[in-house]
Order: sequence, then structure tokens, then C-alpha cells
Amino acid sequence: MIARPFRLLAVLAALIALAAPPARADAAPARAAGADHVVLLGIPGLSWADIDGRDTPALVALAGRSTSAAMSVRTVHPRACPVDGWLTTGAGARSTDNRTGAKSAEPCAEPLPPTLAPDGSATVPNMRAIVKRNDSFGYNPRFGQLAASVAEHGGAVTAVGPGAAYASADATGRVRADYRPDPAAVDTALIERSALTLVDLGGLTGPGAARADRLRAVDAQVARIAALLPPRTQLVVAGLADDTGTPHLRALLVSGPGTSAGRSFDSGRLTATSTRDDGMVQLTDLAPSLLAPLGVDAPSELVGAVYTRVPGSSGQGAIDELRLFDVGAQASRTVREVWYFFTWITLLPLVCAAVALWLAVRFGRRGRTRARAAVIRAATGIGVFFGAIPGGSFLVGLVPWEKSGDPAWALLGLTVAFAAVLTAGALLGPWRRHPYGPAGAVAAATAVILAGDVILGSPLQMNTLFGLSPLVAGRFYGFGNVAWTIFAMAVVLAVAWPTAHLLAAGRRRAAVVVLSVVGAVAVLADGWPAFGSDFGGVLALIPGLAVLGLLLTGTRISWGKVGLVALGAVVVIGVIAVLDWLRPAASRSHLGRFVQEVLDGAAGDTLHRKVMGNLHSFTTPFTLLIPVAFVLLVLAVRDPLKWRAPALERAFAAVPWLRSTLIACWVTAVVGYAVNDSGIQIPAVALTIAAPLAIAVIAAVEARPRVD
Repeated sequence: MIARPFRLLAVLAALIALAAPPARADAAPARAAGADHVVLLGIPGLSWADIDGRDTPALVALAGRSTSAAMSVRTVHPRACPVDGWLTTGAGARSTDNRTGAKSAEPCAEPLPPTLAPDGSATVPNMRAIVKRNDSFGYNPRFGQLAASVAEHGGAVTAVGPGAAYASADATGRVRADYRPDPAAVDTALIERSALTLVDLGGLTGPGAARADRLRAVDAQVARIAALLPPRTQLVVAGLADDTGTPHLRALLVSGPGTSAGRSFDSGRLTATSTRDDGMVQLTDLAPSLLAPLGVDAPSELVGAVYTRVPGSSGQGAIDELRLFDVGAQASRTVREVWYFFTWITLLPLVCAAVALWLAVRFGRRGRTRARAAVIRAATGIGVFFGAIPGGSFLVGLVPWEKSGDPAWALLGLTVAFAAVLTAGALLGPWRRHPYGPAGAVAAATAVILAGDVILGSPLQMNTLFGLSPLVAGRFYGFGNVAWTIFAMAVVLAVAWPTAHLLAAGRRRAAVVVLSVVGAVAVLADGWPAFGSDFGGVLALIPGLAVLGLLLTGTRISWGKVGLVALGAVVVIGVIAVLDWLRPAASRSHLGRFVQEVLDGAAGDTLHRKVMGNLHSFTTPFTLLIPVAFVLLVLAVRDPLKWRAPALERAFAAVPWLRSTLIACWVTAVVGYAVNDSGIQIPAVALTIAAPLAIAVIAAVEARPRVD
């Protein structure tokens, strides 16, 4: 029995060997230059909402002849201060000044002017402290790598203004560029002398008229510099940081020649493999993209991707459309953070269940059987409805809700509406006759919605309530940890019913086939780089499905089986990651990049960052209660009568596979907590779908006539 899994591992290893090319070059062929000069105008705080014909005519005109995008400027903390933005631009990896931490109420520290030596060299005064602070975050920035890469290929670099000095400074603080303190020094001759010119035009800090005046002054500088560009010069205008307490998406405009193999940046949208979203790029994409038109290949220290041009609108149409990216992000942030969406969505079904139980007991003691039945039916509907909210929230992505007059309310209202549609289908379909039917239907629909979404490129994920946020910027495609948790719970809850039904009919082989096929499709959707691209999710989903299969078939669980399941999960995700790594570096997802980190000896920092993120998730009394609730739940599932839950015991008798299913959900959530970096958020989100659907099943059983 033990040999068969190892034969499977041998076959998988052979497949990896066959998939590998005969030889693999360490680097791609040298890139041909498409431009002689690249000029970056950094304007911290610049968003698409700032650009209009009245205050910024030059930027509006530039938008008409540029390729543009909304740019996520998240670095280490939720808000990126100007120094953070410039450091990240220069390092090509997330970096921070960290003097103000992540406290959005405090003003950002402005870049300090460098110290000038008699020989003309410049030194950023606080750089050594910045390097020390960044050592604890695990992103391993190589400060000044952008300027160093240009210099290594024989190009000159000019840094204009304090922010540009930070971008060009190495770990000692020495500015590896010709430094000029004032943007007024920028002229045609200066640009012609340099391959790369970084210009700090200053931020847009300050509300009201002061900010508007600053915006007009910056626009005038953009107009002046754009007018004096020499031929074959690429101009990049980037709002590379936040300037308020609230994080926003920022503006990015690129005009002029691209690489020799690509079209000029004169219209359309920017996209990158780091986001897989037309019109969306990350701040870390800026460094490799500034090198590309100069014919310089990005070194491995630059973690971003080179942005490219895709068709799309330009001019005012682009401005209006790209504004909506941030409108959606702000609405989603408001509902999630300001309205405490996840807290309410976790607590409300539990409160409703408690109230329904109290009323049912009260009516039962008074002999009011009709009232008791009505309460139980309502509890079934409420459980199904709350369990449908996660799936319904993703369907909101089918509607352009960002264009509504009140996007936050539109987002919430559409989520409720789609959840109501799923609830109606679950309660009215033929499966309603079985106590597990409505809950199973919602779980199946949710699993199909999410699997279909990631297979089609994740069009429903961005800014939906259980999806991805460009402000958080953890990822931009595939399964984030929240969406994965919903998907994993839905898969386990959905596949349990047909598997148990086939086992009850004596069709053990068919049951194993159904569970295996559904599990394989789920793992493929979750882990494949072109789909879910989720490393930790596979490590948790496979054990959850394995536990479900073992419990349903009555197989004894031993430590040996646990070890084989864990090994199998590691092998599966390892094969997927290696296959991703075998692709060109620019095409890899984070799975392949992690393999490269392992080979480079840098994986320890990534793992440390994820472990610390996991531990730091216990931030409120509510989050501290989640582990307690999980322990109590598993104890109640094991022995409902001991924990005074007779309704749960009756549900286990009526739906024999319910106990095994809930245990499998519990295992999946706990392992998911252990192997991902969202920490306690994963068990909390698991409750938002598993708890209400379990309540719906229990209530449906209670609604049936009792046979005493």
C-alpha cells in the first residue's frame, strides 16, 4: 500500500525531467534599445482625479499622446509616503523610510536634501538608518539598483531633486548619479548627457487651494520639460506615492519610444504580468520598465515586470476610465474597513441562529408549533442567504457599479442582490427536498463561480468584497487568501454530498472517482500559475479533501496517512512551481519566482515575512476569539450532546456525512491558517460560509416532522 504513492511520485519526477528543456540559459538575450534617453518625472500624490483641463492642461494633453495606467503604490505600509515611493522606484523592490510607520493620521516625512561634497558628489543623510529599518521587512531591497544597472551598461544617470537622490542612492547613502537640486536645471543638454534622468517635481501635499496651486505649478513644469525633450526620449510621469492619510491608486503616463521590438507608447493602456490587468500596474514595475527602452535587462533584484502597451482609449476617455479604478478601490475599502463588513458578516448569522434557537425553544415549550416551524424555516433561509453572500459578492464584478452615484452602497447592494438570487435558486430547486440540498447548492454554485473566474483570468476579483484590492496589493490575479478560503470551503461542502450519496448506494469506486476528479479540478484551478496561482492554498486544500475522503469511506486516519497526504500536497505544488520556473523569468508567476528564491538562498526572508504577517494578524479582541471559537466548534462536532447541542446531533443523524464535512472544513481552514500569511483571517472567513450553511442544514433537519 505504501509503494503506490511512491510510484506516483516517481512518475511526477519523470514528468518534470521530460518537461525541462535540454538546456536553460541563465539570462535572456540582451535587449535592444528603443530609446536613447528616459526621463521620469515623479509627482507623489498625483492621481487621475487631479488631471483635468482647467488645472492641468499639460497633463491632459500628455494623456492624449501617452499610454497610461492606474498604479498601485503600496510599498511596506498601507500608505506609501514620498520617500517610500522614491526608494522603491530606485530599488525595484518594496522599501520604506518607516519614520512615521503605518499611521495614516501622521504627515509623511518629506525627502531630505542630500549633503553635497566639494567634489560635487551627494550623500543622502539618513540612508544607513533606512537600510537597517528595511532589514526587518523581508523584501530585500537593493537600494539604488536602478541607477546601478544603467551605469553598469555604460549609461549616465542624473538625479534632480531630493526624491530622485533617494532613488539613486546606494546602501551607504552615496548618490550614484549626477545630482542637481532644482528641477529648473533640467534642459535639453542635461537630458542628452544622460541615459536616465530622474526628476522630483515635488508632492501635492496639503488640501484645498494650496494643493491646487501646487498642482498647477507641477503641470507647468511638465509642459516645460516635455517641450524640450530630445529625439528618441521616453517620458514617464508617475504619481509614485500617496500624499494623504488614505491610500489611493496613482496616475502613470508613458509617452515616446518603447523597446525596439515594441510599439511606441502613444495611446492605449499599460499592463504587466505582475497584475494581468489592462490599465493596472504596480510601483515595483517602474524600475524594470525604465530600463527596458534603454536595452538594459532587469537584474533579479528588481521584482516587478516590464509594462507593455495594450489597446485602449486615450485622452479624456482614458482619464475618465482610469479614475474609476480608484473609485472602485475606495468603495471596496470603505465597505471592508470603515463599515467593518467582515466583522458583521461573521457575527450576524451566528446572532440570527442564536435568536432563532431561542424563539424555537420558547414557541416549542408553549405548544406554538406553527410559530416554531416558521422560525425554523426562516433560520434555514437566513443561513442559506448568508452562505450565498461570498459567492454573490463575486458576481458583482459583472456590473460596472463604480459608475453609480454612490459606489459603496452600490457594491453592498449588488452583493446582497446577487446573494438573494443564489438563495432563491437554492431554496426553489429540486434539491430543496433534502436538508442538505439548499446548502449544497449554494456551495456548488460558489465553487463554480470562483473556479470559472480564475480560469478566465480573474475578471470578477478586483475590488469585490471577498476579492482582491489594488490598495492592499498582495496580488492582482488568481486566488487571494480570502477568496481561496471561500473556494476551499465551497469545494469541500459541495463535493461531500454526491460522494456520500454514491457510498451509501454501495458505489465506492464511483464515489472515489467523483471526489478525485472534483478535487483534481479544484487543485488545478487553485494552483496552476495561469489560474489561481496559489502556493499555500494547494497545501491546505489537498489535506482537507483527503480527510473528507478518509472519513466518508470509514478509513482509519493514521500518522502515516497524514504524512503521505502532506508529502503529496508538497509534491503537487512543487511540480507546479517548478513547471512555472521553467518558463522565461518575465513570464513567471510568484510560484516560479519562489523556486528561484530557493535556488538563490533568499527564500528564508520570504518565509519569515509570511510567518510574521501570520502572527501579526491577532490585532483585536475579536481576532483573539477566533481560535477559541474554532476549538469549541471542533469539540461540539465531535460530541454534540456533551456540549448541549442536540439539534446538531439530530442533524448528524439525518445527514450522516455532515460531521465528516465539517471536520474536513475545519482541517482545511486550520492548515490554510498555518501555511498562508493572512493568519487568523482565514479561519474567520471560513466561518462566513461554513457556519451559515451548517446552520441552514441543522434548521432544515429541525423543520422536518420528528418521529419519537
